[in-house]
Amino acid sequence: MNNDNNEFVIPVLIVDDDLTTQIGLQGLLHDFGYDATCVGSAEEAIAAVRTKNYRIIISDWEMPGMSGPELCRSVRSMNLQGYTYFMLLSSHNDQESIIEGLESGADDFISKPYNPVELRVRMKNAERIITLDTMDMTIFAMAKLAESRDPETGEHLERVRIYARLLAEDLKECGFSHQIDDQFVRLIYATSPLHD
Repeated sequence: MNNDNNEFVIPVLIVDDDLTTQIGLQGLLHDFGYDATCVGSAEEAIAAVRTKNYRIIISDWEMPGMSGPELCRSVRSMNLQGYTYFMLLSSHNDQESIIEGLESGADDFISKPYNPVELRVRMKNAERIITLDTMDMTIFAMAKLAESRDPETGEHLERVRIYARLLAEDLKECGFSHQIDDQFVRLIYATSPLHD
């Protein structure tokens, strides 16, 4: 998705009330090939998310008004197109804070002060998750298009993908674990709607 040919650049939203942090993160992400937009508060972030499909959000934990975890809960409650990967930028690295962040729906944490190399690796991890989500959506959209030609099939595609996953999981448990792993099961589930 985020490649040297710039065919598709992942939109990233940076949420931080500190202008220096905004400028620093935006510059690094631009150098890494991402399209980064900055806002100064969680409230501005919610407005931005409603107008553009940001696939990655990097939010400071502590901000005036709504905190980063509160923003994450708000984003998770929105009906967004595709998955939004959410990172919390924080000096909180104790176990209670990590649990609170994960419970709010955050996918990852970046410690302050952030390390550019670590940030790049974490962005690549986020991109990998988003790529999988996009691939699954594309496969299912193609299958739904094929299904739309036959309106009597109802929820046939969803049933087929569930049955296919159950069969693959059962085969894995019945002694085929050396040939069938979790990745294989996931691919069977993702591609089975294309069986027709």
